[in-house]
Amino acid sequence: MHLVPVHGRLPRAGIDPINNADTAFITISMAVHRPLRHETIVALLDDARCGLGVVVVSGTHNCDAVIEVIECLLDPNTHGGRVGALIVASVRPDRPKLDEGDVDRWLEMSDITEQANIELLEWFVIANHVSCPRDLLGEPPRW
Repeated sequence: MHLVPVHGRLPRAGIDPINNADTAFITISMAVHRPLRHETIVALLDDARCGLGVVVVSGTHNCDAVIEVIECLLDPNTHGGRVGALIVASVRPDRPKLDEGDVDRWLEMSDITEQANIELLEWFVIANHVSCPRDLLGEPPRW
């Protein structure tokens, strides 16, 4: 993936939509702790896919923690009902590849967000390289 947004800069919160994987990844990348550590990062977007905020939860060593983070953020009391879409990243610095349960996690997160009427646009798993569990299913991008 490219590390430069299509328009040459980071999207402005509440103004510029995040409407492709490259822009989504660079936005998420700005929140990733260096050196890498276990964390879950979620970009909250409105219905027009403009950024509302970024949440970073550190210490998410358990691969299933991403589901707990999503469930917490889907509570309308947490975001005031303004969230229309999510971009998620799990940082796993000590893992060489996707976890065998990541496809199931993607499906579960998709179901959870769909029930909340929120679109799960992408889930990046950052380990030795960046992967998207959606790709393993052959599911098309949601952009």
